[in-house]
Amino acid sequence: MADIVIFGGTSEGRKLAESFCEMNVQVHICVATEYGADLLPKHSHLHVHTGRMDAARMEEFLMALSADYCLDATHPYAVEVTENICQACHRRGIPYIRVTREDESLMYDGKRDGMQGSSLFYETPDVEAAVEFLKETKGNVLLTTGSKELEKYTVLPDYQSRCFVRILPTPEVIGKCRELGFEGSHIIGMQGPFSEDMNYAMIKQIHADWLVTKCSGRAGGYQEKCEAALRANVNILVIRRPDEKTDMPEKSDCIHEKMSLDEAIRFIQERYGIEEKRELYLIGMGPGDAALLTDEAENSLMNCDVIIGAKRVVEIWRGHQSKPYFESYRKEEIFSYLKEHPRYRRIALVYSGDIGFYSGAKGMRAYLAEQVLKEWGDLFEIYPVSGIPSPIYFLNKLGYAWEDVQFVSLHGRQMNLVSLIKHQRRICSLLGEKEAMAQISRTLLNFGMNQIKITVGERLSYSDERIVTGYPKDFIQQQFDTLSIALFENPDFQVRKACPGLEDSAFIRGKVPMTKQEIRVLSLAKLKLSADSILYDIGAGTGSVAIEAALQCEMGCVYAVEKNPEGTALIEENKRRFGTENLVIVEGVAPEALEDLPAPTHVFIGGSSGKMIEIIQKVQEKNRNVRFVITAITLETLASLEQIKERFPEYADMEVVQINAARNRALGRYHLMSAENPVFIICFSGRKEEFDEK
Repeated sequence: MADIVIFGGTSEGRKLAESFCEMNVQVHICVATEYGADLLPKHSHLHVHTGRMDAARMEEFLMALSADYCLDATHPYAVEVTENICQACHRRGIPYIRVTREDESLMYDGKRDGMQGSSLFYETPDVEAAVEFLKETKGNVLLTTGSKELEKYTVLPDYQSRCFVRILPTPEVIGKCRELGFEGSHIIGMQGPFSEDMNYAMIKQIHADWLVTKCSGRAGGYQEKCEAALRANVNILVIRRPDEKTDMPEKSDCIHEKMSLDEAIRFIQERYGIEEKRELYLIGMGPGDAALLTDEAENSLMNCDVIIGAKRVVEIWRGHQSKPYFESYRKEEIFSYLKEHPRYRRIALVYSGDIGFYSGAKGMRAYLAEQVLKEWGDLFEIYPVSGIPSPIYFLNKLGYAWEDVQFVSLHGRQMNLVSLIKHQRRICSLLGEKEAMAQISRTLLNFGMNQIKITVGERLSYSDERIVTGYPKDFIQQQFDTLSIALFENPDFQVRKACPGLEDSAFIRGKVPMTKQEIRVLSLAKLKLSADSILYDIGAGTGSVAIEAALQCEMGCVYAVEKNPEGTALIEENKRRFGTENLVIVEGVAPEALEDLPAPTHVFIGGSSGKMIEIIQKVQEKNRNVRFVITAITLETLASLEQIKERFPEYADMEVVQINAARNRALGRYHLMSAENPVFIICFSGRKEEFDEK
C-alpha cells in the first residue's frame, strides 16, 4: 500500500488529511505539537507523528516510509522548515509539492478594499522591524502573531503592561509567556478560528490601539482581524509574508511544484483515481439577524466547509463564526468555484429569507440539477434548509395573519402593483430598489389612490430596524434599503370579477368607437392570454379591450396603439379609472408606431387603416409565433383574409366566427330587440396551439 507524507499542523494540513484519509493509501501527517495532533481527524489510514524535526530527522523519516509523495503544508512564515523538507525530499528522491496559501491578491491586504494607504494601515518586513516600529508608538497592543517569536517583543518599553498576547491554550505556551513576563489578563489563551465579532470584542475589551498580525491569508483569519480592527478604528501593523525559496538543487529528477490546496487535492485524487461525495446545502438565512436562524440552518453552517452567497447574506454568519466564504450569487460563478475548490466537501449556499419564497435558490437548484449533477453525478447531493421569510417576520410584528395578505415581489419583476392594490385589501411586496417606494407612491397618487395606507419595514431584525407607516404623499421623497418590505392596505378595495366582461357603461366613451362587451369577451377568450403576455391592441379606440387585457396580464404589458388623439385621451382616462399601470399608450399609425415596441406574444387588431398586410409583416419581424385576433365589420376586411393566406401560408388554417348580437330596448310598454352590426372574429397563429386536458 502506498504512503503519502504531509508536513504541517496548519489548516491546509488538516484539510489534506481529511481529503486523503478515505483513500486506499496510508497518510502520514507530521505536526509539531500534541495540540496540533488533537485537531486532526481519527481514521485507520491516518497516522499522526508529533514533534519537531531537523533536516536530518526529516530525511530519516522519509527514508523509512519510501513515500510516493511529500506535501509541505507548513506555515508560510516557516521558511527554514520548508527549506529542510525540500532538501530532504531531494536527497531521498521523493516527489515534493509545496502547498501554498492563497495569492496575495485574494487576501484582505487593503489593495482591493481601499485599506492600503489608510492612516490605520502599516506594514513591516519582519518581527524585528515591527518591534522597532512599535517603540515609536503609544497605546495597548494586541499581538496575534503566535508564541514562537514572542521574546522579541520584550524589548519594548513597558511591554508587560502594554502588550496583550493571543496564543494557543497549551500549558507549554502559556508557561513560556509567563516566563517572558506576560501575566494574567495579558495572556489570551484561545484556539481559532476567530470571527470578526470575536476579534472586535477582544480589541474593545483590552482597549487596544494597535493590532499586530501576520499576512497569513484567510486560513489564518487575516481578513477577520483586519475588518475588526477597522471597525474599532484601531491601527493595523502587518508583518509581510516572506518570500519562499524552495528551489530544488540542479539535476533533480523529483517533481518539485508549488500548488494551491485545491490543486494539490486534485493532483493526488487524479493520481489514485479517487472521487469523493460532496454535499450542498441550500440554506434560508431568515430576515438577517443570526439569532433568527433555524437550528437546522445553524447546524448546517457549523458543519460546512465553505459559505457561498451574496455579500449581505454571507455576513449574517461571518460575524459570528469564521469560515471560508465566497461572495457571489451568480450561478455560473458558483459552479466554477465549486469545480476549482474540490477540498470543500460540504458547501453552504445561503439566501435571505426562505429558499422557497421568491428566492434565487429556485433558479440555482434547477441549474445545479443540470450542470452540477452532470459533472459529479450521484457523488453530489443537494439538501434544502428552510428559513424564516422576511414578510412573515414583518406581518407578525404588525399583528396580521398571513392568509389575509397577498404576497408579491418587485425583485427584477414587472408587476401591475396598482391593479393588485386596487382589488385586494392587503398586498405585501418585496421592494428591490432604494427608489421603489417613492416610485410606487407617485404612481398611486397619479391613479388617484391617495387613501392607501402604507407600512414599510427596513432592515428587519437588525439592530437598526425601522418600520414606518403613512400614505403615498408621505413616501414620494423617501429611500429605503433594497431588501425592504411594504404592506399596502386599501380600505376601498374592489373585488375583481372572476371572468372578463366589464359593462360598456364602466368605460369613459366619448364619440370614439368601442368594442362592445359581447365581442370583447369572445375576443379575449380567443386571444388566450397568460399572466405575462405582451399584447398589441392596434386601433384601440377607447381602450376597452386593452383595459381588460391589462387586468388579465398582471405580470405582462399591453400596448394600446391609437391614431386618434381623442381616442388616446380616452384611453388615458380609462387607464386611470381601472388602475392598469401596465397599459402603455402609443399614439400613431401601425405599422410605423410598432417600430420601437418590444416583441409581442399576442396581437389584437380592431382597426388597421387598410394596412393589415403591413402590420402582420412588421409583427412577424419581431416574433413569428404571435397569436392574432382580428375583428371586422366590413366585407372588405373579410375579403382581405385571402390576401393574408396567400402572403403568409402559415396562416392558412384560420378560424372565423361571425357574431350577431341583439339588445332589448323599450318601446312604450313593449320591449323590442335591436340588432347590432354582425362582427367577424378571425383567429390565427404561427404555431400549433396546445391544450391541457384535465
